[in-house]
Amino acid sequence: MNSFKFLVLTSLVLLSLACGREDAADAPPAEPGVADQATRSRAIEPAEGISEVASRYSKRCDSAAETIAGLLAELEASGSDPSLASVFEPFNELTRLIDNNMYEAQLFFYVHPDADVRRIAGECDQKFQGINTRLFLSRPIFEAFAAVDVSQEDAETRYFAEKQLTLFKQNGVGQDDETRARIQALKGEIVGLENEFAANVAGDLRSITVDSVDKLAGLPDDWIEAHPPNEDGEIVITTQHPDYSPFMRYAQDESLRKRLYFEYNNRAYPANKEVLRKLVEKRNEMAQLTGFASWADNQNATKMSGNAATVREFIDKAASASEDRARGDYALYQDRLRKDVPDAQAVMPWQGSFIGNKLRQELFSLDVAELRPYFEFQRVRDGIFELTYDLFGYTVRPVEAEVWHESVSAYEMWDGEELLGSFYLDMHPRENKFNHAAMFQMDMGERGRHLPSAALVTNFPGETGKGYMEQRQVETFLHEFGHLVHWLTMNRQRWVRNTDPEWDFIEAPSQMLENWLYDVDTVQRFAINDAGEPIPADMVAKTKASQDFGQGMHVFGQMALADLSLSLHDRDPANFEIDELAEAINDRYRLFGKTDGAHGFAAFTHLSNAPYAASYYLYMWSLVIADDMFSRFQAEGLRNRETSFAYRDRVLAKGGSRPAADSVADFLGRPYNFDAFESRLTSRD
Repeated sequence: MNSFKFLVLTSLVLLSLACGREDAADAPPAEPGVADQATRSRAIEPAEGISEVASRYSKRCDSAAETIAGLLAELEASGSDPSLASVFEPFNELTRLIDNNMYEAQLFFYVHPDADVRRIAGECDQKFQGINTRLFLSRPIFEAFAAVDVSQEDAETRYFAEKQLTLFKQNGVGQDDETRARIQALKGEIVGLENEFAANVAGDLRSITVDSVDKLAGLPDDWIEAHPPNEDGEIVITTQHPDYSPFMRYAQDESLRKRLYFEYNNRAYPANKEVLRKLVEKRNEMAQLTGFASWADNQNATKMSGNAATVREFIDKAASASEDRARGDYALYQDRLRKDVPDAQAVMPWQGSFIGNKLRQELFSLDVAELRPYFEFQRVRDGIFELTYDLFGYTVRPVEAEVWHESVSAYEMWDGEELLGSFYLDMHPRENKFNHAAMFQMDMGERGRHLPSAALVTNFPGETGKGYMEQRQVETFLHEFGHLVHWLTMNRQRWVRNTDPEWDFIEAPSQMLENWLYDVDTVQRFAINDAGEPIPADMVAKTKASQDFGQGMHVFGQMALADLSLSLHDRDPANFEIDELAEAINDRYRLFGKTDGAHGFAAFTHLSNAPYAASYYLYMWSLVIADDMFSRFQAEGLRNRETSFAYRDRVLAKGGSRPAADSVADFLGRPYNFDAFESRLTSRD
């Protein structure tokens, strides 16, 4: 989710943020080897009880909001003679503090073990999002910003000014006082509903029980050992991903897979149907008030796509490119099912993963369960750290830090003798924790002044004892770590809101890094079983062939989700019912058999994450770019440092200081195109 968060995605611990604004001219540069103070002080404050911790966080949030609101008021009253020093630099510090506090609140909301802290974090997030909205609705600040003469400034400053002026207009700064007041209130209502949607998903942990180990036939031994019977003699299988994904892939008992499928696809239903209805209505109202035809147009105005019509065109193009491949692959699934059930009319969703595993065994002589002993969590983690050094020259060092849960670990990332920033790994499932995978931003970096930090949040096995991962989980780890490397690399801009590139590019670097999981030289360095044997090269090749086998179905399914996210937001919500719209889109993209009583949209958490809500297409848009960038690595070598350093410096490090398309063209020597992506879908080699 992203995330970037997801990215998705979105942010950490109880810390004392220094909310006072330093004068840019007097700010000391970051000292080599010393982490940013805001990051180093991210520790749970001593308290006798968790209620005291929650109380302290609430007071600190209120204090920070008051301080930042004061800085905003100062900027509004800054007066005549607008310049970089009088407008852009105070704006820079103000937005850095807003972002840091939002990020912390968002992370707490998703991962903190205490319910009171999570609740307060949701309220705190609304406060800082409200301040951010007030900033971009401020006529005095907009007019001062627009009056700054940047014609003689560098390209990064001119691009920064252009982007912020677009955001002012996107947020409705040109509307009358009454309309802007309604926009301000509406933004708070929208954030509250987004948080409610996400909290409903996180809080609805469902499960099924079985009364005998015999009913777990087909599941790997290590998975069974990790699920002993409880005091009532029952074995509990939850909807958390370390349970759900292996169970759907390996469990031979179809009736149990069906039960778990429906539990998983009814999380947060019916509660989130009503929440989502209110959310799309208020987003649509916001779009109208800010001068856009739809929320999808509003949200995509600052992305590479530019508008909803371009997104619709892309969805149709990607769906068309993948449909024949997807339906051809589904026919193989159906033929395989009929070997066991001759009169089967359709492959049902709870059969898909199980049959897919059988097909991979038969077509590629690959049983993905055989991969698990090679993917022990700690070795995978260390292997990804090593790959980060091999490609980008970055070293990872563990550090001592107080954290928000005992399973969380802290690290710093270094480029030679230069400290890039710090990060936290929160990798294992627990109750009420965000139940997908995402990189959460924490601290914004600023060139010469502040270092960035982030948290990686997943739900992998391995908190205690040996944790053997699914191959897809390793791919997810690489993906999210790609976001982390991108964040720490690009967070050295002069203007902090030049850090993020357009959001429909944000997934490209992480998606591209997934390819190294299928490189024998890379994967054999960390995929080592308990006997010390590296994964066989032919097994890696089979895994790659197996991964390619499912591409058509994967892309086609992703376009169904992209269509849903767009269709909820590109039209008047008075003209559709959510259940009916979701079902109509399911029918358009349906491969597997139709089911009644499943409502997966209620737990589709991207719908509660503003950058993704109307823009889920961005995963495939980013993949088009990722595939094209990867083509240079394929031509020059996956571990060619000249290539990887060029990518690091021309793409990752540039962040949002220029259009993403320019960065990609700088790396490729030409504009990106659709060819490599389409080849992936049409080739069956």
